Amino acid sequence: MVKPEQILKDFQIAVKHWSPLHKCVEKDVEFALGKQWEDEDVETLRKAGVKALTINKIKPIIKLLTGIERQSKSDYVAFPEGEEDGIKADITTRLLKNVVKNSDAESKTSLAFKRGVMGGLDFLEPYMDYTYDLLNGCMKFRNVSCMQVFPDPDAEEYDFSDGKFLIKFSPNLSKDQLIELYPNQESKIDKLDSGKINVAELDVLIKHVQGVDYPSLSKATLGSDDLSEYGFDLIEYQYKSYVNKFYVVDKVAGVVQEVEDKNAGNAYIASNPQAVLITKKVPEIRIASYVGGEVIIDEISWTYPKWKKYSLIPYVAEWLDLKNIDVELAYQGVVRGLVDLQEEFNKRRTQELRHLNSSVNSGMMYPRGSLTEQEKRKIKKYGSSPGIDIEYDSSVGKPERLFPAPLSQAHAQLAEENAQDLKESSGVNPDLLANSDNDQSGRAILLKQKQGLVMVQEMLDNYAMTKKTLGKFMLSQLGEIYTVETAVKVLGESFLMKHQEFQKPKADEMGMPIMNPMTRQIETEVDQEMANEIINAVLNDPNIGNYDVTIGEGAYSETVRLSNYMTLVDMASKGIPIPPDVLVGESMLPQGTKQKIVASIEQAQMMAQQANAVQPQGEKKDVGRQGNS
Repeated sequence: MVKPEQILKDFQIAVKHWSPLHKCVEKDVEFALGKQWEDEDVETLRKAGVKALTINKIKPIIKLLTGIERQSKSDYVAFPEGEEDGIKADITTRLLKNVVKNSDAESKTSLAFKRGVMGGLDFLEPYMDYTYDLLNGCMKFRNVSCMQVFPDPDAEEYDFSDGKFLIKFSPNLSKDQLIELYPNQESKIDKLDSGKINVAELDVLIKHVQGVDYPSLSKATLGSDDLSEYGFDLIEYQYKSYVNKFYVVDKVAGVVQEVEDKNAGNAYIASNPQAVLITKKVPEIRIASYVGGEVIIDEISWTYPKWKKYSLIPYVAEWLDLKNIDVELAYQGVVRGLVDLQEEFNKRRTQELRHLNSSVNSGMMYPRGSLTEQEKRKIKKYGSSPGIDIEYDSSVGKPERLFPAPLSQAHAQLAEENAQDLKESSGVNPDLLANSDNDQSGRAILLKQKQGLVMVQEMLDNYAMTKKTLGKFMLSQLGEIYTVETAVKVLGESFLMKHQEFQKPKADEMGMPIMNPMTRQIETEVDQEMANEIINAVLNDPNIGNYDVTIGEGAYSETVRLSNYMTLVDMASKGIPIPPDVLVGESMLPQGTKQKIVASIEQAQMMAQQANAVQPQGEKKDVGRQGNS
């Protein structure tokens, strides 16, 4: 059990370490969304009669990167480690696709990519929703701002898995929200009086992360504008607790098996004398929730032991782990290097507009005594209006308009250089937009786009790493999401019929195989017992991701799938033997149409096999008759 003092100590250390990054992320996101001026500067310009222009050059870059991510989406695919693992890989792939569909994981990962590209870091939090299914819940995902997450500052891995702890901070919760999170701790929560955590570096976070509701006015000072101080700050503290685990090692049988205790290990050794019992300290992932000055729960994480890492999965756009480097430099998005250039661009355009406005109403110069007071007021009020009539004393002198110095060529050149700097610093060039004026073939444009992607490849590779981690996590929790029966429903009867591993010969009442009179082949049916055994291994084998399948990605977007289909058609036209059902499966036709075509192909193949099975007998008869004659 972790002590409250340890949680607060680690929290304070982590807040001090990560708060500089949080401040940068706040500014990055505001810049990306269009808040690019300080309030004081806007007010100063307003008093001078000048509008502070915001010409957001960053937003199109973010839209381009998110567009690339959305167009290059991919399905989760389980690849077999060995030839015998093909059926497990097919089952895993279908179940993962069902999890993604039901959890809306695609939109959550896309949002994490967008927020990570802006600020440099974002998190996904998986959880099980038992609202409508008390036995097997539905896996869901939520996006968690990096300003709510405080990993161990000493962690060096991309996913912070080597850190001693990882903290999620949720400020300004009400008692009702706490009870909803921890229904079994309602009595403890009701006794809480106040639960605010006073850490100076949390100002940025608390400003952006507010609770849904607040306590009643009876606990607040009437007339107070800020009721959030009467809420409760929740610290969810995930940490590693090292415990003794017992393993039986049998080198002869090639077995390394975890046992509950020494007695279970000795019982195994009694029947297998060649085995030995090993005791080893291993990290156990636990989670403690601190609120109101006390720890209300401290238990093993719901993801452990199938998932031996923290349950918050990060996406980092650009990451460089070097000691003695400021954290705001180590974690960056695309916006961080564009802030100064964007500020310069806005100020330059605002100055240009101010200069142009001053040239329209630049003022008048006239000799003393040439105008009456009424004419002076008319010039002051309507001096920049067209068609103004001015009466003056010609004997004294004629009024003349003042003209400011025109914009210099240096200003125009600086503006052009600034626009080019924005493109180069972001890594986004015209090739990615495919808007070249030159007449080029589609293939040439595609090659240029691929070259342009080199500058943003790191962000895309890190995103692929995050999605792969997410896929491994879902694989580890399949047993929590499905039973064998629900998994069979997801797979479908046609899937079981298609795989030979699930087939057994049909037998009559005497137990003899049934022969099909047309094909002269033994008829088969689904071996439900074998199917249940294989599916259960996929759901509950903790080592399936280590030895049986590897989680990867397959083509998802229409653009990628169409490209793959055209490649297959080109290969087939050159004589490469690609099965027709594969071509149909990779086409862009509706799923129902694909199934009809594949069924028609299978029927035609079956009829051809039947004809081949009958034809050789007729040929033999003909040969026999020729011999007799």
